[in-house]
Amino acid sequence: MAAPEHVAPRTGPLTVDATVGELLGNVPARSVLARQLPILVKSPEISQANSLSLRSLARYMPTLLTPDKLRDIDAELARTPGAVASASSPRPIAAMADPRIALDLRTVRLWEGRAPGATGDRPQDVPTLTIVGTDGVPSFGTAVIVAPGGGYKGLATGLEGRQVADWFAAQGVTAFVLTYRLTPFGYRYPSQLLDAQRAIRWVRAHAADYGVDPHRIGMIGFSAGGHLTAMAETLFDAGDPNAVDPIDRESSRPDFAVLGYAVTDLDSMGTDMDVAGPHPDAATLRALAPIRNVRRDTPPTFIFHTSTDEVVDPSNAIRFYEALRKADVPAEMHIFAEGRHGLGLGGSNAALSVWPGLLRTWLQGRRLIEMAH
Repeated sequence: MAAPEHVAPRTGPLTVDATVGELLGNVPARSVLARQLPILVKSPEISQANSLSLRSLARYMPTLLTPDKLRDIDAELARTPGAVASASSPRPIAAMADPRIALDLRTVRLWEGRAPGATGDRPQDVPTLTIVGTDGVPSFGTAVIVAPGGGYKGLATGLEGRQVADWFAAQGVTAFVLTYRLTPFGYRYPSQLLDAQRAIRWVRAHAADYGVDPHRIGMIGFSAGGHLTAMAETLFDAGDPNAVDPIDRESSRPDFAVLGYAVTDLDSMGTDMDVAGPHPDAATLRALAPIRNVRRDTPPTFIFHTSTDEVVDPSNAIRFYEALRKADVPAEMHIFAEGRHGLGLGGSNAALSVWPGLLRTWLQGRRLIEMAH
């Protein structure tokens, strides 16, 4: 069902129902947005939304453009001299679908029965994928599995899950947020790796259902989720052609990987990352050190980190990048001068919030999303 089109007033005060292009083109209105939404105004990608109303854009940025934020912007625009629409103001493009439908997400279990090694049927025993579709944005046939961080003790499913999935969806990439098993509930290696591998196989097996190319399935992870992503991209197999479960016949290799402030070297994991268990053997220790398992068929990788990360030393990024280069794996790395651990998409930090744009350029270069015109 198509949503009603939001039409900007032909004259009178500008509102959030005006196009982004008109709001940014009006100096007083732009100053309002710069105060209310600095990350949006400074984004190099905002020009792609010029023909959408700010209200419609909220569908793709629900954590940034909340109803309260839209009301605050409207109120400030109303009292700002000169923030006025003209008779020739363009009409915004209508929303592509009822926004209530866009918020109706589907979550699926990775295994129909119990996951391997599961000790019960509680929510924490059941690894899942939550599907975030492109919702009207043209899909480019690419998918990404999003692995939030949390030290394997919790999951930052908002900051490093849904927000990241929404960003990918706005780029035309179908996103799948992974909920993997955690150490406080008795799960240690290899449970998390099995969950990640199964997620990749699941998306590949269901690629046609979501308009996805089975050879364009990547994975992004942050912190512990980045460590899990690094394990997934270095410890994979082609699938078991004789498996009874058709999902297990699929390859677990991601076609690209993105690592955000990820642990890649076991020596820097710290005592609070006890995913290895109390008495790990040599094989477990090696598996948990992705830097030791890079090979020529490791997928192309994008890495970002900060020099002042107080939890994961940036040497993890540098050494993993060097290992990729030594194996002739295409890689790109960005280390920012300052920034705390757990920065997600960069938030309101102008310097750090550029990293998603750098990722977008990298994805374009890999022909995973459409080149900018």
